[in-house]
Amino acid sequence: MANTIKTTYTDEEFRALIRNEVQAVLNNIPGMPKVEVNEGYLTVKEAAEFLKIVTGSLYNLISQNKVPYHKSGKKVLFKKSELVEWLANGPGI
Repeated sequence: MANTIKTTYTDEEFRALIRNEVQAVLNNIPGMPKVEVNEGYLTVKEAAEFLKIVTGSLYNLISQNKVPYHKSGKKVLFKKSELVEWLANGPGI
């Protein structure tokens, strides 16, 4: 007979638990690149602040496909790790 343990989690604790488990499963798939599930996305404003440029300049980089970005519907989003890598490789601005 299996033992049952009952516990209570806050919404955030439960989400973190699920994120960690999903990340562990994804990272154990052979040939799959390591993923960081906990990484959030930056908005255009946040990414521009991080890059220390104005949002207009960032929109220009997006339109020229010179910066890594993702789209969610009409929203343009950025992963901070991709921006760091982009900067490290010479952004070519």
